[in-house]
This record gives sequence, C-alpha cells and structure tokens, in this order.
Amino acid sequence: MSNVVYLMSSLPSLTFGQKPPISLSDFKEDAKKQLSAKHFKMLERVDVQGNNGQVDKSFLKNVNTLLKEVYQDLSEIREARKQNRQANLIRLSLIAIAGNPLQREKQIMKYLWEELESIESGKTFSMTEVMVYKLKLQILSRMNSFNAKLGAEVLTSIVNPSKKGEVQ
Repeated sequence: MSNVVYLMSSLPSLTFGQKPPISLSDFKEDAKKQLSAKHFKMLERVDVQGNNGQVDKSFLKNVNTLLKEVYQDLSEIREARKQNRQANLIRLSLIAIAGNPLQREKQIMKYLWEELESIESGKTFSMTEVMVYKLKLQILSRMNSFNAKLGAEVLTSIVNPSKKGEVQ
C-alpha cells in the first residue's frame, strides 16, 4: 500500500487536453520500481484500447464495460452511416460524434476521461487509481500524437489516391 501511495504522490497531475507531463515509458519505469511484481503485471495489462487481461475484477468490469460499449457505439455509428440511418447508441451522445473525425475523436476521449474519473472517485491511493492514471496518460499521449497536417495528407491520399500505382 505504501508503495502505491508513494507512486501516486510522485506522479504529476493530469488534466484533459494538456501535453502529457510524463511519458508512458517513464510512468512504466516508475511503476515497476514501486509496485509489487503482481501489481505491475496487472498494470501492464490495462490498456485504453480495451485489451485488458486479468485485472482486479471490479475495476476490470467497470472499465471493460465502458470500453466495450464505446467501441460498440463506434461500430454502430459506422454501420448507421453506411445505411443512412440514425445510430442507436449505448454510451456516446450524438453531440460526442458530431463534427469532423478529429473533433469526434477528441469528444470521445473527453467522454472516456470523464467516465474514468467517476470510476476512480473515492479510490485514493489504490491500484484502481494507478490503473486509471495509466489510462488517462494513454489518452493524453494519443491526443498529443495528433498532427492536423499529417492527418489531412492521409485523408487526401485515401480520398484521392495517387495515380502512380494505377494501371491504365
């Protein structure tokens, strides 16, 4: 327990939308030094993409349910667009999916952030708090990786593919 207290006390606070104040690798290094092998293995399995393995059951249930439902909503949004109909969403609001792809992604991450805060609420200096910290850090890292210019180039290459590889 005291190692979790020390770890959480030594980590910089996270705020949605900020540049990550610590890298994921630095966080992992600090966590490995402070946590037991069992707890560190548990932490390594936690992933915002939903690839969570054997983790604390109550935490895992809450987070896996959240991620599963958000990803189901994303799939439903794609399907509804193909079929030109209104999406039937479980978690996300229509506001969260409005706008261009970058705006949607940011809104979805903001939603995940807020939900993680509610899961973490009242769990001070616990493994739940450590795992939520990692998930939030992954969200910030992903947001920080967005590059509007590069994204526009990728979109253009998909929408208007180069004629180099085309057979005439």
